[in-house]
Amino acid sequence: MKTKQSMDLFGEALEAYSQGDRSPFYLKDRSGELSRTDLSRHFRKPDQLSKFEKKLISLAYGDILDVGCGTGNYIPLMSKRGRVLGLDRSPKVIDVAKKTGCKNCKVADIFTFSTATKYDTISFLGNNLGIGGTVNKTRKLLKKLSSLLKNDGQILAIGRRVIHKKFVEVQLRPVWKQQIGSRFDWIHISKDFLSDLCEQAGLRLKVLQGNQHYYLFRIVKK
Repeated sequence: MKTKQSMDLFGEALEAYSQGDRSPFYLKDRSGELSRTDLSRHFRKPDQLSKFEKKLISLAYGDILDVGCGTGNYIPLMSKRGRVLGLDRSPKVIDVAKKTGCKNCKVADIFTFSTATKYDTISFLGNNLGIGGTVNKTRKLLKKLSSLLKNDGQILAIGRRVIHKKFVEVQLRPVWKQQIGSRFDWIHISKDFLSDLCEQAGLRLKVLQGNQHYYLFRIVKK
């Protein structure tokens, strides 16, 4: 298989999907197991979003930074709550977002993102808080987010429920149409350990909602 940058391959798959190509997209773990990813979720209309997603968006306000905005399908609703900027580190993904009508988004890596703007709300939908990939990089991520927040600002995030462990680090590779993407790290963090990491970064975590699979978090400065 030909290897590509993981986010470039993801962007190609999203663009093809937007044009009617329904070729399956997979994520491959270290053991070689493939799990199919439903690309349609990146093109949902506002009324198709989950209750947690709708609740998160309803809590957003002011100057809003949507990290990992993907195709921008959350931004129309968010734009009713304030002024939104969506970030994604893949140029191909941002191209898809703009072609589908999302103009207020740009290519940027949150770890190196630089701006004079301070935000009222920073959002992480789609379990995107896992972009830290490792515990140490998640610490850096939280410090970075704190530096971008207004003093009374908030981070809103949906995270997967993790039990019996502090965290789970995984390495994944995308697979699509006989192509395989480069390996990337992802992390799922228990609410208690995430609370500890937030405390270390001068932040405080609160669980707003939870079910057997996910939590909705609000994180604010202490």
